[in-house]
Amino acid sequence: MAICANVVLMEKKLKTQSSIGDSKTVYEVGYLLSSGIPEEKLADEVNSIKSLIETNGGVFVSDEFPKLRALAYTMTKVVGTRREKHTHGYFGWIKFEMNTEGVAKVKETLDVNVSIIRYLLVKTVRENTMSVIKPLKKEGDDMIKMPVKEESKEPVSEAEIDKSIEELVIE
Repeated sequence: MAICANVVLMEKKLKTQSSIGDSKTVYEVGYLLSSGIPEEKLADEVNSIKSLIETNGGVFVSDEFPKLRALAYTMTKVVGTRREKHTHGYFGWIKFEMNTEGVAKVKETLDVNVSIIRYLLVKTVRENTMSVIKPLKKEGDDMIKMPVKEESKEPVSEAEIDKSIEELVIE
């Protein structure tokens, strides 16, 4: 129920913003296409989404071509009178700049596209905000230990220190 209320608030906010002016905002749409689409037709589906954005006044910032991914859970989509279950899908995203009136039209068209299992349309920033995923260390994993030179207890002259520094410096 909270999701429906948030959607209604978002639509009201879009309407009020569109009445304020034609300022352009950066948006990102993440979409999940059906895995039933043949790979040779995948580019056509992506181009139809891009042309939808262009015809409504969008300017592309960046995008990523969809890749087949296993889904965390089975998703269903009602198409006509039947339910389609999906365990895999092509995930891609497009970042673009557009006014709020155009975004409302894009949203309406994406809602009725039968090739799209789900999509998420959000406001974002122009800069790249992707983070690098660092592998987590599991318990019991030992770190690779580097061999340690045994240090001599004898005093080292300045000439030897200079010589070792010169060996380390890459010219």
